Amino acid sequence: MNWVEKIQEAIEYIETNLIEDITVESIGEIIHYAPSSFQNLFSAITGYSVMEYVRFRRLSCAADDLASSKLTVTDIAFKYGYETVEAFSKAFKRLFGCSPSRFAASHSEYSRFTPISINFSLGGGFCMRRNLIPDLLKVDWSDTQRQNEFVNSVVSALNAVGENLDYDYVCAVSGSAFRTSFSMPSISEWNHGNYHVIHTPIIIEHTFKMLGYRVTHHIRGDYDTDKKLVMDSIDKGMPVITLEGVIDCADACVISGYDNDGNVVLGYNPFMYSEEDHKEATDDTGYFRKSNWHDGFFSKGSKGRILIIEGKGEKLSKAKIFSETLTVIKRLVMEENLALGQYNGLAAHRALANALLTYTWDDNFEPYLNVMCNYKQYLDRQYAVPFLRANGRHDLAHCYERITELADVLGQLIPQDFSAGDKFNDRDKLKPYCDILLEICDLEEKAAKRID
Repeated sequence: MNWVEKIQEAIEYIETNLIEDITVESIGEIIHYAPSSFQNLFSAITGYSVMEYVRFRRLSCAADDLASSKLTVTDIAFKYGYETVEAFSKAFKRLFGCSPSRFAASHSEYSRFTPISINFSLGGGFCMRRNLIPDLLKVDWSDTQRQNEFVNSVVSALNAVGENLDYDYVCAVSGSAFRTSFSMPSISEWNHGNYHVIHTPIIIEHTFKMLGYRVTHHIRGDYDTDKKLVMDSIDKGMPVITLEGVIDCADACVISGYDNDGNVVLGYNPFMYSEEDHKEATDDTGYFRKSNWHDGFFSKGSKGRILIIEGKGEKLSKAKIFSETLTVIKRLVMEENLALGQYNGLAAHRALANALLTYTWDDNFEPYLNVMCNYKQYLDRQYAVPFLRANGRHDLAHCYERITELADVLGQLIPQDFSAGDKFNDRDKLKPYCDILLEICDLEEKAAKRID
C-alpha cells in the first residue's frame, strides 16, 4: 500500500468515526503510520491539517443536522464533540458566517465541506512504486561534538515515529559513550571503521530495548528478501537503519524511503555528501538516492545489516534502564573480544596506543585518518557524565569527568583537520598521545570495577 492509499484509508476512518474521539495518534495507529509523518503527508496531499479536516467535516455534518433534523443546537454541539454550546457556535460561525440557531431558522443554502477523495494515477514509464517518510532529522557531521552515525540514525528514526529523543541521552543509554574498539593486526593494520557499531554488537539490541522498542537484526541476505524488508517497513511508516552501508564507508544509514520499486533507497548518512563515496544527486526531498544499494560496501567484509524496528516494546522503569545499561557498560569496558577480529574496551585502548608506536606506514595520511576515526569514540565519553550523575552514580561520573578532560586533550594534540601530520614522522611526538590513551584505559578499568 502506497502513501496515497494510506491517506485515503485515513479519510475513510475519519468519516466512519466522526462522532468518536479522533486524534492524529489514533488515526496513525489504525493505518500503521507514524503520526508525525502521517500528519505531514496528509497536509501535503489535502491542503488541510488532520484536525482541521476533522473539524470542517464535523461542522458540515452539524449543518446537515441543523437543516434536516429535530435535534437542538445543544444536542448537535455535544454530538460532534464540543464541550460547550459556546465553543460550537464560535466554530460554526467562523466556517459558515452565521450562528447555528440562525442557520437552523433560515435553512439557507451553504457551501458544504464534503469528504475528500483522492484519485491518483501515474502514466508512462514503468509505473514504479515510490514511498517515503518525510522530514526526518538530518544525519550529518555538522555538529562537531556529536559524530556517532549509529546514535544519530537511531535518534532520527525514532523521532520520526513520535519520540522526543536527543543525541546525548541515546549516546549514554545505548552504551555508545563507553565503547572502544580497535581491529586486530591479523585482520588489518589500519581499519578506519574501528568505531563502527558492529564491532560492539551488544549495543544494538540494548539500545532499542532501553528506548522501549523491538528490533530485528537481519544480516544481508538475498536482494529480493532484503528489498521487501525495507519496503514493508517504509510502507508502515517506520524508518529502517542499515549498518555497514548502504552508502560506502557508512557505519549506519537511516533509510527513509524507496523509489523505483525498491531498487533505489532514500535516506541520510554523513558520507552522502562525499563524491568519492557517493556520486548520485540527492532526491528533491534532500535525502540521498542510492541505486545498487545492495552491492558495494554493503556486501563486503562483514557484510551489511538491516535493522527493522518492529514497534513498541516493554516500557522499562528508570531504575531498570540504568541497571541493565550498567551491565552492558561493564562488558564494553572489560570484555576483550565482543566481535571477531576486534579488541574491545581496555584491550582496544592499549591496541591503539601500541599501533601508533609500532606499526609501519608509508603515508602519514593512513595513521592520521585512523586516529581521527577512533577519536569519535573518545569524543562520546562526555555524554557518560550527565547520565551517570542523573542516576546517582556520582563516583562513576567523577571518573568520567576526568576521562572527558583527557579526551579533550587528545583532540588538541592531534586535531581533526590534518594539521598535525608531522607528528607521524616521529614516534616520540606520538608518545604523549599514547600516554593519555593508557591513562584513560586505567581510569575506565577503575570505574568498571566499581560496577556491581
